[in-house]
Formats: sequence, C-alpha cells, structure tokens
Amino acid sequence: MNQLDPLGTIKKRSEGFTLIELLVVIAIIGVLVGLLLPAVQQAREAARRSSCVNNLKNQALAAHNYADANTFFPSWLVHPQVGVTSWKNWHAGSGYYHLLPYMEEQGLRDRMETAMGLSSWGGASGYLMLAGTQLNIMKCPSDLPNGSSNANRGDANYGFSSGSTTRVGNGLDTAPWACNSINCNGFTHRGRVADNADANRTKQFLDGFSFEQFTDGLSNTVMASEILTGTGNNSEQLYPRNAAQRVAASVPNNQRSFISASQLDTFGQALAASGTWNATGGSWWGWFGHGNSMINCAAPPNWEYPSGGSGGWGMMMDNGSDGFAPPRSRHPGGVNVAMADGSTAFVNDTITLLTWQQLGARNDGAVASLP
Repeated sequence: MNQLDPLGTIKKRSEGFTLIELLVVIAIIGVLVGLLLPAVQQAREAARRSSCVNNLKNQALAAHNYADANTFFPSWLVHPQVGVTSWKNWHAGSGYYHLLPYMEEQGLRDRMETAMGLSSWGGASGYLMLAGTQLNIMKCPSDLPNGSSNANRGDANYGFSSGSTTRVGNGLDTAPWACNSINCNGFTHRGRVADNADANRTKQFLDGFSFEQFTDGLSNTVMASEILTGTGNNSEQLYPRNAAQRVAASVPNNQRSFISASQLDTFGQALAASGTWNATGGSWWGWFGHGNSMINCAAPPNWEYPSGGSGGWGMMMDNGSDGFAPPRSRHPGGVNVAMADGSTAFVNDTITLLTWQQLGARNDGAVASLP
C-alpha cells in the first residue's frame, strides 16, 4: 500500500518484515516450541509406558495359561536335561523357559530345550547364547539398550517376584539361606532339585506355587515388574543401572521376610560404598538370577541405593544369602507392575515400604491393596 510522506510525496512501503518483526516472530515460535515440547515428550513416554504395560500383561497371561495347564505357576530355576552333569550349579534356565510357548515363541523354546541337553551351556550353540535373545516382549522401550557388546546379551527388562524376603541365594530347596520354596514368600521361587553334577537327579525343575498358596489373594500379590539393563562395564559405579556386589553386610534373621526401614538403610549405605560392581543386570531373561529375570520386594521401587547384596551380581547373590533387587524403570515416578491375578498397575515410588513388602508376600496374612 502506498503512503504519503510529510512533503506529500508518494512513497512505496517496503515489502517484507523488519528485523524487529522477525525477532518477535522468532521469539513467539520459541515460546510455542517450549510449550509444546514437554507435551510431545509426555505423549511419547505415555506411548512407551503403554507398550511396557502390554509386555507385562502378555507375560502375566502366559503365566496363567501355564498354570491352567499345570495347576501351578512356574518355578524359576530350570536344570539341564536329566543325565547332563557337566553344568555348574549357576548354569540354569529361568521360568521364561516355561512361558515361551505361551508367548508365541515355541521355536525358541525348542532350541533352548535342545541346548539343555548339551554338555556345555556356553558357546555359539549353547543355552547362554539363547538366554539373551532379543525379544520385543522382554524390552521396555523407555529403557536404554544393554550397554554390553557381547553377542549373548540382550535386553531383559522384566523380572518375576520372589517376594519380600531378602533371601536370594542359589541353593537346594531345603537350604535355609536359599531363594527356595520354603524361604520365598512371593510369586515364585528358584529352589534347586539337586546339584547339576548329581547323576541321580530325576527332573529339571520343581513345581511352582499353586493358586491355593496365595492366601492373601492373587490381586494382592506382585507377580512381576521392571528391571534396568546394565552398562556392560563392571568398572563403572553407575547406579541404578549397575549393581554392588560382595558387600560385607547381612540382615538379622528375624527381619529377612520383612526388613525394617532402618536396617534397609544400613544395608543400602553399605551397597553405595561398595568398591565392587557388576554391570550385567538385565542381560539374560533366560537365566534365573535376580536382576536378570527376577526381582524382590524387600526394598521399594526405584530404591535410592544400588541393587546388590553379599554375593556376586550377575549370579546375583549366589555366593551370599542377602540381596536386594527392587523394580527399577525410567518411567517418571514409579514402575509398572503385573499382579498375580493378571492385572497391571503403575506403582509410585512413594509407596510405603511396609505396604510394598506386603504386596510382595502372597501369604503373610496382612492383605495389602495397591494404593
């Protein structure tokens, strides 16, 4: 549009924007982006969390389908085939071995069964290589990829619960210090039938817990929750991803089912001060250890202290009796949980310790509900 200047001369207005106008537009765009970006990030995380919930839901459904076929839920330690005596005691499968056929992975289960008959569990065709197979149902999209470049390590972001007990040792079903059917008050246990070297061993696994053994109610008992993958570098003292091991601390015997908050803090401080770390957590869903395919509910979700205990991580607390493998996730504020009735829920980090422990126990008589 033409304009008159003060002398009456017709002056054409310059087309386009002035520098000030451009700066104003850029500032407005910046403000809008700043307002929209958190909303976009929240929407993406909501989608990732929904995918994670779906993974847990399908695993819980698989556990129930297994129970319907066997009258009990899966136990969490699977020996090599009867007659194979060359495997060490920590060479064993997890309860996922039982669940694979119910998760549309019968072919992988068949390969694992073949590997269970080999004299060695390592190597290119061994069981350990299969135990870390990448499966979408085992991966939470909110977590970082496994930091290790080892071919036999995948992403194992879920673990089934052994309960509120701190007992996490690898031992016979009669051992007083082991995570077995006697000591574990949670959804599952990993008691051994016999030593792997025992030529008289007659079966590969023990029965899990039946429906009747959940006297607090299936809907009031944690089945499974989340795990973070490790960095793959044992020299990195980075938690929550990596874990402390071989800590010179123990839990009083009368608190091993329900440890007190003060005693838990004492153990946690010892873990944080540990000079020995392990970064193999979340690597092998097909292996039975806590921190790889199992959790416990002795400490709260996303505990402020490192996971770990008096034994070795990776083998978790195999050469020790007490340990803590609480659920951990990258979802803001809490973790996804599957309950023993197959339902799922989001549990906030602020849940009280005792309520969380009671939800971990299937038969303590103190019926707790999700807040």
